[in-house]
Amino acid sequence: MPPIRHVDLPLRQDVRLLGQLLGEVIIEQEGQAVFELEERVRRLSIDRRRGPKSGRRAAASELAALLRRMPLEQAEPVLRAFSTYFRLVNLAEQNHRVRRTREHQISGQRGAQRGSLEAVMQQLRQAGVSAARLRETLQAMRVTLTLTAHPTQAARRTVLEKTYRLARLMENRDRCQLTPREKADTHLAMREEISALWQTDELRRERPTVGDEVKNVLWYVEEVLAEQLALMPETLHWAFERAYGEPLGVIVAPVRVHSWVGGDMDGNPLVTPEVFADTLRAHRARGLRALREHISRLGWVLTQSERHTHVSEELRASLAEDARALPEVMARYGARTEGEPWRRKLRFMEGRLQAALAYVEGRRAGKTEPLPEAAYRSPTDLLADLALLERSLNEARAGHAGVRAIRRFIALVHAVGFHLAELEVRAPAEDARSAAASLKGGPAPTEGGKRLLAVLQRMREAQEESGEGCCRTLILSMASTAEDVLAAFECARGVGLWDEARGCATVDVVPLFEQLGALDDGPGVLRQLFTHDVYRQHLKARGVQEVMVGYSDSGKEVGLLAANAALYRAQSALTQVAHEAGVRLRLFHGRGETVARGGGPAQAAILALPPGSVAGTYKATEQGEALDHKYARPELARRTLELVLGGVLLHTLDAQPRLAPEEEPTFRATFDELAETGRRAYRALVWEDPAFVPFFQAATPIEEISALPIGSRPSKRSAGGLESLRAIPWVFSWTQNRAILPGWYGVGAALESVGSRPDGLRLLHRMYKQWPYFRAVVDNVAMVLAKSDMAIASRYAALAPESTKDLWERIRAEYTRTRRWVKRVTGESRLLANNRQLQQSIALRNPYIDPMSFLQVELMRRKRAGEDHCDRPLLLTLSGIAGGMRNTG
Repeated sequence: MPPIRHVDLPLRQDVRLLGQLLGEVIIEQEGQAVFELEERVRRLSIDRRRGPKSGRRAAASELAALLRRMPLEQAEPVLRAFSTYFRLVNLAEQNHRVRRTREHQISGQRGAQRGSLEAVMQQLRQAGVSAARLRETLQAMRVTLTLTAHPTQAARRTVLEKTYRLARLMENRDRCQLTPREKADTHLAMREEISALWQTDELRRERPTVGDEVKNVLWYVEEVLAEQLALMPETLHWAFERAYGEPLGVIVAPVRVHSWVGGDMDGNPLVTPEVFADTLRAHRARGLRALREHISRLGWVLTQSERHTHVSEELRASLAEDARALPEVMARYGARTEGEPWRRKLRFMEGRLQAALAYVEGRRAGKTEPLPEAAYRSPTDLLADLALLERSLNEARAGHAGVRAIRRFIALVHAVGFHLAELEVRAPAEDARSAAASLKGGPAPTEGGKRLLAVLQRMREAQEESGEGCCRTLILSMASTAEDVLAAFECARGVGLWDEARGCATVDVVPLFEQLGALDDGPGVLRQLFTHDVYRQHLKARGVQEVMVGYSDSGKEVGLLAANAALYRAQSALTQVAHEAGVRLRLFHGRGETVARGGGPAQAAILALPPGSVAGTYKATEQGEALDHKYARPELARRTLELVLGGVLLHTLDAQPRLAPEEEPTFRATFDELAETGRRAYRALVWEDPAFVPFFQAATPIEEISALPIGSRPSKRSAGGLESLRAIPWVFSWTQNRAILPGWYGVGAALESVGSRPDGLRLLHRMYKQWPYFRAVVDNVAMVLAKSDMAIASRYAALAPESTKDLWERIRAEYTRTRRWVKRVTGESRLLANNRQLQQSIALRNPYIDPMSFLQVELMRRKRAGEDHCDRPLLLTLSGIAGGMRNTG
């Protein structure tokens, strides 16, 4: 285990305190015997990892025997103890990340924190980027984060809120000089939160509905992201002025939040047209409610009296018009706001939002009354009133008495609109083809085609009701031809999603290229689309062609290296084709949290993208499981947003290290060769060996995952075998059994094939040091290898038929080969030697994950033998291991 640095001692202290409090809770709630059992399991697990080498094997055998004898009624509280512990450890690590950031900023001696906007802008200035050029880039930049539900993670909102309160208590301990009484009160409050957490069911009794997932995702927007997006212009101003010594000027918040939850029909029969329509209205109701509450709070800020300030004629005229339009508001608040014109204006604005909210809630309840004339129809109307307030305050010399609050509110409205997150629709390309054929007089549409047309009709109604900004993106999964895109385009036009004046649809059709063939053919698809006269006019009016590239299915199909090579080729070629055609391209990165699904450090991933492929725009999915460790707290969200924006700026302005042009042909050809070798090795195992599917089904909890009530979406797109299994449960299963095979299999064979040649290893060293993309791939594989545990995976493998033993030995051999060659390429004697924080986190977590893995193996054995009542403990192991491993699917 790496030595503990002084800066990490507070983390250890936090973990120790939370562990002690949890121990007190277990004794109080479950009794001393359960606590002692849990402690015995914990000590054996630690001895297996850190004890004398001679005793490690004995500790593992004793641990396995103890858990094998454990009755289910004892297994559940032990599992809950470890899974709750990981929830608390994750909280402590989040708190430590916040603490480190603050210590860095407070000290001021080490310069700006690496990756922050301040550091990035200083780097840009040193690279010769002028203030004017950076200002222009910021004005045009657009970053979109698209939130998705994760079928293996659906934390209850109740649990999220308890955890959030506990986080605030820990933060209070760090930041404040507490009196002895205050320290005792904080300690007691933390104990109460952990007690309540223990007494709260962390698992749903039923499979979550789409509505449950909508509420969970929007929690992060409502509680954390919205405020951070509103503050982002100020963060940019601060960083710009610190780097360039001059003000930035007016800028609109560059980040937007979208969501797939409630609009993703790909393989999810529960997303019906009715669910989609209700999700749109739920977004709008929550958004309007949040804005109304924000305006109500502003009423306590803008308390200026006309006795002491100048009231502009524009504001007076606006108030008179409001009084005519909203007589009931005037009757209720007129006397109370006499002589306080800004407060009165806010009351009228609140009334307009309330009228819009009442209409939306009425529609959800089945009412058909039209939208009241006085209600705000779109964010544009609200922004106009906010701009009026800003002008009038400046005229009243109130620049330091409310203008900043108004500007933050303006930034918030720009970022989240009336819907908090813009909803997107995803549907299979085959549904679009069927629907389009039916519109042309062909056969009746399939069920999928019928559903797509109905959803598009609901989208048209929503746009008529609240503007295009509520929902205007249609993603076609498994798209492979220009005909797929044109079919969806015709569907949109056929249902009335059309702007006759501009000659375009009011929805962007986005092909999702996911598999190897589609990625390679994608540039040709764009060329065909760009020659279609009507579609080209549509693009001219819309201003952009968005293309989504999928990191998940390609990895499952051909393995990590081949998928990465195909993605790099595709993005380079798509960028070139769009440039040649004079069409602005926006690439949408369908990343997961695992390396096998495109995951990795955010800024490094952006900087590794092909040259020219960002160009001021970046869009990526944020998986449900990622939300907790990226956006669960304001400081974490701010840091994540700064890393993403910083990466986009450096890439767009070409200020990051680039591969030398003379090296590029050799490096790319070598990477393609590595990819082909890795593809052959991966395909030979996963798709060509008849023993693999029986092994996968027996040695991972995939069957249990599919049967348990985890997410609203099924684990398979359709009936079938491995080919129909979604990439998320595929990766999740391998993470649960600790092999994490999709994140490394075939890499060792590929590196060995090149590295064993004369000067081959030297070439790989050069690629690692000079090419950011290759370095990112290798570093991510190193992280996966460090998290894997083949000794524990062997216990899962023992559940598989004897006939698969040779296959498992092949897997183990490839793992050993990959570890050896990754260390050779990086030049390190130990994995993650350059990432001590991650090393420490893994070392801290493993002894507490291991008992859950041992128990999961035992529970799988019992369930498959026909024993009853195993489902809930199994679900606890799935949740606990996922919490411990973090990036799981």
